Amino acid sequence: MNLKMLFVINDDEKKLHRIVDTFNLPFNTLMHGEGTASKGILDFLGLAKTEKNILLSIIPDVIEKDILKYLRNEIKIQKIGKGVAFITPLSSSSKYILETFEKRTGEIMKEKTPYHLIISVVSEGHAEKVMSIAKKNGANGGTLIKGRGIGGKNTFKFFNLTVEPEKDIILIVCKDEDKNKIMQAILDKNGMNTETKGICFSLPVDSTVGIDE
Repeated sequence: MNLKMLFVINDDEKKLHRIVDTFNLPFNTLMHGEGTASKGILDFLGLAKTEKNILLSIIPDVIEKDILKYLRNEIKIQKIGKGVAFITPLSSSSKYILETFEKRTGEIMKEKTPYHLIISVVSEGHAEKVMSIAKKNGANGGTLIKGRGIGGKNTFKFFNLTVEPEKDIILIVCKDEDKNKIMQAILDKNGMNTETKGICFSLPVDSTVGIDE
């Protein structure tokens, strides 16, 4: 099994909720973005409006084709003005996420890449604590963005939450040899069993500029 990250950019938030509910996706974050390109470029890319909703969902590769088919046939994502969607592989994930999908698929995740983008999603107000822990364990720095949870009743029950909390999302690029140490340190103090209610996963990065140069 391989875990992947689904990115969907669309101006209709209800459609993003439908994706989550249809495929019973347990790990999701919704963010709001704004385009920076000119109107001509936005029209060419099929992004008629500059304000967009951005859905990030962790998915197992076994449902990737079904999700892409759903995006084409039900969300009509390929039509002009309907947004864009893409899927990228994850290089690793927190134990909580891994165990969830391993139980569903019965398979173990594989991993190996020279660099990683660590993404930590925690309850609002805990970003500084996460970044402090990461730096103590080898991270050079990070970037904070804001988001909020998205999902139906099954997702709330799965996370043992009764409301959709605001989220802090911390992005950290690091070397392969530092990844496990950083992720484990973050999760020891900010995992799902803490008040932070955090999850952590990583994306593979083949090359970088600005790291240890």
